Amino acid sequence: MKTLWNNNLVTKYAALFCIAIILGCGGGSEPQEEKSEATQVSKTAAKSKSASGNTNSSTEAASSKSSDDKKDQKYVDGIPYDVFFDRPLKIASDSTMLAGQETADTPATTTEKPADTPKSMKKEEAATAESWDQIISHEMLVSEIKRIRNKLNANLQSVGSFNRELIAIQIDAATLAAMAGIAAQHSGEFTWKDKAKYVRDFSSTIAMAAESRGRPAFEKAETPFLNIIEILDGGSPAELPDSDDETVFSDVADRNLSMKKVKENQDWLRTTISGEDEMKSNSEDVLARAALLAAIGQVVNQEDYVFADEEDYRTYCRELIEGSLMMTEGAKSDDFETYKKGFEILNKSCGNCHGKYVGS
Repeated sequence: MKTLWNNNLVTKYAALFCIAIILGCGGGSEPQEEKSEATQVSKTAAKSKSASGNTNSSTEAASSKSSDDKKDQKYVDGIPYDVFFDRPLKIASDSTMLAGQETADTPATTTEKPADTPKSMKKEEAATAESWDQIISHEMLVSEIKRIRNKLNANLQSVGSFNRELIAIQIDAATLAAMAGIAAQHSGEFTWKDKAKYVRDFSSTIAMAAESRGRPAFEKAETPFLNIIEILDGGSPAELPDSDDETVFSDVADRNLSMKKVKENQDWLRTTISGEDEMKSNSEDVLARAALLAAIGQVVNQEDYVFADEEDYRTYCRELIEGSLMMTEGAKSDDFETYKKGFEILNKSCGNCHGKYVGS
């Protein structure tokens, strides 16, 4: 009986021991898990509160964390810097999207060689423009100025002669303004060279005055012409205009009037010189007219004229100069074929130029 009671006692202790083990394992883990989850929720809530309360702290934390991974990485408001284009406006304006396209730092280039720019052409022309002695000699320039002076003198004798010859006066005065502008830059010596700018501006005033008829217009032209005569004769008028040393030919020599002077001489050469005999017998006139044509060609070739930046225009001016100089060469050497070839080049240049720029 005692033995049986002992056995029952042992069995009870064993059962209690097992229950203790089971309760110990389960009860210990459950509170720990609940504590872990509570801690995680608390951390998340704290982090969310911090982010909403202070944006700068969030940015600094993100930058700090990123710098641990990549110390050289740059950020803009928490955004990695390398997502931005270096030059966004340039890229936004580029509508061409091609595979293998160069980056904004190395824009796409073409292999085609660019043509000479108007700027470079103008520099070349400006350099040759100073060599007026290669276009018209000192003697020819003085002779032409004297010839124009005599024609203006005849047409400015009275109001009547002024009214009858308005167009001729405009053309001759504009031409004299151009020749005086050349004289101021020419390498030759003139007794009135230091006053050439006044002759230039007085001549321009005469051309403008001749746009109207009547005594008031005549008097506006007469006074500056008398001053021109005094200067060319070696004197100095009492009143002189405030003239610039630099000549802007387009301001003083109207191109349409200059072209009328070209046509006047072109027509004379066409109707007068038909062969070698006529060229030889009129050699002085041929040389004078050819020199004037070359000078006018160089004047209207200056960069201050409208269309002077266009290649076609520059080509026509160069052909006018080339043809005129060739006529001069032919007349000097009694070589009619050279003269004829030069006249053909000039004639072609005028025809092509008028066909494109007539009325300009």
